[in-house]
Amino acid sequence: MSQPMFISWKRYQRRSDVLAEALGAEMVWRPHRATSKVLRPSDYLAHSRDDLALIRSRRPSYVLAQTQPHLPGLAPLLARVPYVVDAHNGQFQSWWRKVPGTERVLRGARLVLTHNRQADEIARAAFPGLRTLVVHDPLRPIPPAAPRGWVFVVATAAPDEPMDVLVDVIASMPDVTFATTAPLHKLPDGLRERAAALPNLHGLGFLDLPDYEAAVAASRAVVVLTDRDGCQPSGACEALSALRPLVLSRTGTTEELFGSFATLVANERAALAAGIRQAITEDRSLPGRIAAAREQWMWRTREELAQLRAHVTTEAAR
Repeated sequence: MSQPMFISWKRYQRRSDVLAEALGAEMVWRPHRATSKVLRPSDYLAHSRDDLALIRSRRPSYVLAQTQPHLPGLAPLLARVPYVVDAHNGQFQSWWRKVPGTERVLRGARLVLTHNRQADEIARAAFPGLRTLVVHDPLRPIPPAAPRGWVFVVATAAPDEPMDVLVDVIASMPDVTFATTAPLHKLPDGLRERAAALPNLHGLGFLDLPDYEAAVAASRAVVVLTDRDGCQPSGACEALSALRPLVLSRTGTTEELFGSFATLVANERAALAAGIRQAITEDRSLPGRIAAAREQWMWRTREELAQLRAHVTTEAAR
């Protein structure tokens, strides 16, 4: 059987990387060339053309397509190659679920992968009868790094991240050093200037994967914020991969997935500041709890990936 292929229209996304590695799939990244969203359709057309040519050339046993957008699923659909959709939350919780062609791509997939139980429920409510399988983010352990003394903030300045609260907290904690690779230039006017003026916030810019992982592993703690239900933050999985203390927004999903070891907080200034203080205070029981959580997580994802492999192998034999 030929090698599967994983297509992601991103510069990089950790879940796609580790999932492709776990499944032995060829990883295909297609970062956008257009910086303006008005011009983004030209990228979509170019990516679709290149995907179709590559699939016809390689003839993979099946394709995994990361959505949203749903468009990476069009090429395997047109090429009549079996495909699996790895559906991120925005596919079902944003306007992308209503875009023409979305339902055809999703229902044409052999399986639609969702990231956790709550996300799966959202997907099935949006598209009743959809064939889904929960596959949590596989973990690839991140090796230890020399301590850098900073609290590392994982953020992309996305709409679900309360960046205003974060900036307020960093300003209120001048004795604590923070670092982030977040694109601070994308913040709204006023907030961007405030963030740039903070002496205890170091913007690291985009880092290659080894440097990024070292930045996470070197941290005193990792902070990840979201206000989206059903979200399984990649940054939280990165903290778990590196066995670092984690400060995380409290939602039903994060409590279920990370509550055994993370410091869960409301997206409010006082709560977040207190959570960071707690996370950087020595707790001799914490390393053991994090290690146990990582082992349990990795066992679960091995079982989920075995189900995925069994399904696509059975379908291919029909």
